[in-house]
Amino acid sequence: MFRFFIISTLFLLMSTYSYGKTPVDFNGSWYNDMGSVAVLSVTDGKVNGTYRTNVGQPDKSQSFPLVGLVQDDQITFSVNFKGYGSMTAWVGQLVLDKQNTPYIRTLWHLTKDIEDTKEADDIWGSIRTGASEFRRAQEATTQP
Repeated sequence: MFRFFIISTLFLLMSTYSYGKTPVDFNGSWYNDMGSVAVLSVTDGKVNGTYRTNVGQPDKSQSFPLVGLVQDDQITFSVNFKGYGSMTAWVGQLVLDKQNTPYIRTLWHLTKDIEDTKEADDIWGSIRTGASEFRRAQEATTQP
């Protein structure tokens, strides 16, 4: 009987324990350190949204479709800069800064199209990598 009690108790504790993971709300607008904005909408672990870049060739007001995935406090998303010959993928995690403010710390890879005749010599020049931090857009406040 005692074994049954211990096993039942352990099973109950394990089934309700979340392993320290708190659900993360990635929904909304996030600005990165280059002034670009990702607008994220998450449903059942799938991310949809738009991305407006503040760097490169595209018009700064043009938005591009964004797709990705979320698991706990981890996120990945990709953007096809259709018409500009490049695509970028970000992967990262929500972390807290020294002021306890959440932000998404990411690494990214960008690939740009290389002409077929130049691929043998320049294929690795087509892939760039870097890091970005995305911070949630501040809610507009109104003064009375």
